[in-house]
Amino acid sequence: MNYLTLSFNNVFIRACSSVSGPKEKSGPLGNFFDYSFENERANQKTFEKGEVEMLKTSLEILLKKAKLPIDKISLCIGGDLSNQIALSNLIAKDLPLSFIGVYSACSTLILSMNLASVFVSSSYLDNVLCFSSSNYGTSERQFRYPLEYGIFKKDTTTITVSGAASCIISNEKSRIRVNHSTFGKVEDVMWDNVSDMGSPMAYGAYETIKHHLKNTSSKIEDFDLILTGDLSTLGSKILKELFLEDSINLYNHQDAGNLIYGEDKSKFMGGSGSACIGLTSFGYIFKKMINKEYKKVLLVGTGALHSKTSVQQNNVIPVVAHAIEIEVVE
Repeated sequence: MNYLTLSFNNVFIRACSSVSGPKEKSGPLGNFFDYSFENERANQKTFEKGEVEMLKTSLEILLKKAKLPIDKISLCIGGDLSNQIALSNLIAKDLPLSFIGVYSACSTLILSMNLASVFVSSSYLDNVLCFSSSNYGTSERQFRYPLEYGIFKKDTTTITVSGAASCIISNEKSRIRVNHSTFGKVEDVMWDNVSDMGSPMAYGAYETIKHHLKNTSSKIEDFDLILTGDLSTLGSKILKELFLEDSINLYNHQDAGNLIYGEDKSKFMGGSGSACIGLTSFGYIFKKMINKEYKKVLLVGTGALHSKTSVQQNNVIPVVAHAIEIEVVE
């Protein structure tokens, strides 16, 4: 099975930003976000317009933190969970940049960062902007039922994170360097339960982590943290069990969806969504890296590649995971 892993030279994360909704702000990581809105709609008329507003705010904060004029950025790569990544396109139309829209479900941000690292490492571009967003109301309407419907959720459900995350991948040296990227393979684990996305994605994460380690000649203990995107409490347990079958103790694993909501039982099995790993990483995890609590981290974005229609037609739900290895520069 061929998983593509690339090694990079002179690739860094110049700056990053994270903007959340209210339920994320009230969680254990709330103080690490750059900005939080007081409602899911971000003071807009619809959830969709609210998600666009969150993404717009994230980009504004990012450019200020990077101290980089937008004309010094050559390309923008990003996506979201909406049909035809419509919300990302609404942002991209107002940016004076070439745009590559990508979709990889909840692993979209990591895929964007991987692609940006390729452009920068090859010396084609100096600075590339990456982003992704998601919104609880937007995703519920598209993949399940509008919030007003009031449908009961199953215990294995995850809650879509409301927020937006963005970063600039650059050849200018900064505190956090990008070492490697692994592009995942779409896997079929014969899964069709739309109320449990964490369980099948655990297998996608397992394959990507395993191949990343093999392709980079690394070991689990080389990393201070292996952070998955949104496997849920159940999916995280399955991931550890898969590695235990290989006689490997995945002791340094955490899940962004579990961290962002903590022990809040009203969030069922934890958080999900394409903003989930970005909010957790660009705030909480990066802070720990700058404080030298973590030196080397593997971020693994996980995605369930289904649509409402495909589920209704009883198709299986393919899964994928993409990984990016980052390290603190002394």
